[in-house]
Amino acid sequence: MDTYLTDPRDRILFGETPTYLQPLFGDKLPAPALGKHRFVMGQEGVVLEAVNEVLEVRLPVARSIIPLPYGALGEPGIRLRNGPIPRPILETIEYKATSACPNEWAGWVTWDNEQQCYELIEPTILSVGSGHVSYRNRIPRHAVLVLDLHSHGLHPAYFSETDDLSDQQGFYVAGVIGHCQGPKSYASRMNVNGHFFDGVDFRSLFA
Repeated sequence: MDTYLTDPRDRILFGETPTYLQPLFGDKLPAPALGKHRFVMGQEGVVLEAVNEVLEVRLPVARSIIPLPYGALGEPGIRLRNGPIPRPILETIEYKATSACPNEWAGWVTWDNEQQCYELIEPTILSVGSGHVSYRNRIPRHAVLVLDLHSHGLHPAYFSETDDLSDQQGFYVAGVIGHCQGPKSYASRMNVNGHFFDGVDFRSLFA
């Protein structure tokens, strides 16, 4: 790497966010460093891979128009390392979003490292109305964020510019619930250190 990276800033960048080639004949790549993400190039194209205490992800970034001379990348997707979230937590989330309507609601699903279980936490609300909810962004020290949720009251589910700014840091699934007094609408995405990936339905994480 040092032979062609002449600027130390590039060496720092490649060290923090490396790109690897998937071996065709030898052993597959080891898991990414905990909490970090990396890019991997394989036969099919490029994926982003990341692992933390609760999530493992392999997410497509770009598909190659030709087969590349590397190993297969494997199935893309999101895996909960501690198994699916119990469905009663989803039922509670739906109930709270409906009960708060027409105001918005916010909550986190976390993994409790002490109790070894999933938990729904409602943050301390600073201000709330029919078009906003702001809260103290402080998760307990023993908890790891899995799912960051809020509702839009009577309005449709979507990610706002405010959401884009607040989701610039962290590694978790984000979800929005809209139309909370009728047939609900939903928006979901995977957030990996400021990179956003659609194509995930947060409700699929429950069983």
